[in-house]
Amino acid sequence: MPGKDIVLSPAEYAPVAVGAPPWPQDKKHESEAAIVTISRWVKRNRHFTVPMAVPPAMWLAALALHHFRAGLYTLACGTLLAACVWFFAPHKWDRPAEQWYARLSAALGAGWLALAALAGPLSGSVISVVLASALAAGGVAWGYFWWQHKRPRGMKRRNKLIAQCDAWWQSHCHVWNLHGSRVIDAKLSGVTLQIRVQGIAGRHSFQQFEQAKHLIESAAEGQSDIGLVRVAQVKGHPSQADIFLKQENPLREKVEYDMALAPQSVHDLAPFGKLESGTWKMTSLRKNRFTNGETRSGKSNDLLVGFANLSGCRDARTVLIDLKGGRSGRPVLKSGAAEYVITEVDEARMYLRMMVAEEKARSMYAYDGNEQLHATEDVPAIFTLVDETHGLTSTTNGDPECRRQLATLTSEGAGLEEYEWIYTQHGSLEESVGTEQIRANLPFRACYRVAEARHGAYTIPEYAKLDASKLEEDGTCYIKYGKNATPEQIRAPYMPHSLFFRIAAQNARLLGPRPPLRLFCGDQIAYRAGDRDVIWQEWWDTRWTRLHPAFHADSPQYQAAVAESPSAAADAVTAAQAAAAPMPSPEPGTGDARSAAARIAAEDADLMSRIPADFKPDPRLVARLGAAIAAEESRFADALEAATSDSPATPKDLMHQSGRGHSWVHDQLGALTEIGMVTQVSRGRYVTLPGSDIRQGLQQIKDRNARLNAEAREKINAA
Repeated sequence: MPGKDIVLSPAEYAPVAVGAPPWPQDKKHESEAAIVTISRWVKRNRHFTVPMAVPPAMWLAALALHHFRAGLYTLACGTLLAACVWFFAPHKWDRPAEQWYARLSAALGAGWLALAALAGPLSGSVISVVLASALAAGGVAWGYFWWQHKRPRGMKRRNKLIAQCDAWWQSHCHVWNLHGSRVIDAKLSGVTLQIRVQGIAGRHSFQQFEQAKHLIESAAEGQSDIGLVRVAQVKGHPSQADIFLKQENPLREKVEYDMALAPQSVHDLAPFGKLESGTWKMTSLRKNRFTNGETRSGKSNDLLVGFANLSGCRDARTVLIDLKGGRSGRPVLKSGAAEYVITEVDEARMYLRMMVAEEKARSMYAYDGNEQLHATEDVPAIFTLVDETHGLTSTTNGDPECRRQLATLTSEGAGLEEYEWIYTQHGSLEESVGTEQIRANLPFRACYRVAEARHGAYTIPEYAKLDASKLEEDGTCYIKYGKNATPEQIRAPYMPHSLFFRIAAQNARLLGPRPPLRLFCGDQIAYRAGDRDVIWQEWWDTRWTRLHPAFHADSPQYQAAVAESPSAAADAVTAAQAAAAPMPSPEPGTGDARSAAARIAAEDADLMSRIPADFKPDPRLVARLGAAIAAEESRFADALEAATSDSPATPKDLMHQSGRGHSWVHDQLGALTEIGMVTQVSRGRYVTLPGSDIRQGLQQIKDRNARLNAEAREKINAA
């Protein structure tokens, strides 16, 4: 009536969704659509449509075969079919009940069909009556077990949950500008409720659902909390969205390490952490791993969990490279859980050289009849855990040779039971492993809390949807193994030092002393010390005598080595100076690295002879001087050879990476440019010319300077 306000219900003023313009369809297409609808209904309800259709189909088939007198052919084909099902059933079905169900179904069905085709189901004889009775009884018995296996379970409960979720959604969605959307599916898994919402095509999109997330959190008050609501896309359906409402954070409480789940072999699954459902995430140990996360997010705890798992495996050996000043190395040293703990770059470089030599030796001599080597107590798996790889392999602060050796190990070592677990704060290539080739060969990824969401992209591609910067509890991370795997949120077991010591001590008592590691490359020459060759096995067996003095009091292995041979420590420190330096290049045209090493040693001895008699420096420092200079020159050569036209080297970079001074670096760059081995692509930016060997160039410069000095001395003496 005029003068009165007209109030419309939401259903009356809701816009009507109009689909895309339909293609013209004839009666043929309409009939095809009806057939498709009917076939989908039959398939969806196959738990009772199949048992109802099989007996009539068998009866009609028997009539046709009897009419065409194909009884003998039916008997032959049925026997062959039953035999094939009987033989291949274990390859198709895992459970014995399913295997026997398939075997008996094929044998009895083929037998009935062959008899019916021979005798005729409508002959009126006693046989036809028996066949009809057998078909009826067998159909009921067979159909009962089919129905038990195929029938939908819990549909009423699920439909009720969907109705409840849709009623809740409809009471709020019109305020969120999502009027017309509806809940089409709901599933409760543990403490997480997943709701799938269907919007109106062309009017609703995932972005609108994402923008309403804070309002969904408000509407779910009492059932969920702030930060526990997540909206995800539905692949292939842009107008749909999955909404996850977590009632509580199941990973809020600390996870206790379960000794009952600890592996006893590297081939067993190990507990990595607990999932949001409260179940343990069991993973394989025999994988290369890449883990990133900001400081105090749980990476060191993860490392101790890995050592705790491996300490109970008799077919495993573990080595820790800790370049953070020994913060991670001290508990591992005290526990005795590691074969070796490395805290210096020079020692890490030698160890990686040894591992590359071992990998190549295993590929030639450790064949056990399989494509991939299978770890045993005699040939154990070797795990190298690098805690903060920035100082080892990064392009800004790492060692070029260590980066090259790690690239070889990650690409070829896994098939020979050599595994690398890399931990880093910042996962970008420049700040971590240096190259994508290395990172790609570290397939098991773990992303702990990061400073920004985009930092998770270095580990998991789904970083935008799974924002690792919002992880609250220490030890919580997202893990992913494989390109197509879905990342899972877990919380690693809490591993304080006291618990770690107890686990390591218990495993040591259970396993007893492990046999010494025998290297396949053990008889190969590692380096030359004085007038003798040191082989890799000797270098490895004397490893604890080279431990940094700051950790002597914390290492029972060092104390045992010194007690066994009091002079071993001093001998090892003196002999290992040449080993820590990069390998010298061979002389031009000879290919003999030993002659180059001998020449360098002679030059060092000549320098030592020029020291005044009244000068008394520390003999250890003097003995180390030549090796230290050679190491700096080698790092300078590696850095310069690694420079490219896209990323040329600057004097500042070369000084930082080699450790040499400003004057020496500029002098060498000028001399190398003069002899045609280096070119300046722009002001203060240098690259090596193709085919040039910087180490040979440095030696040529030394030889030239020595010749000029000798000529100058002769002129002075003559004058």
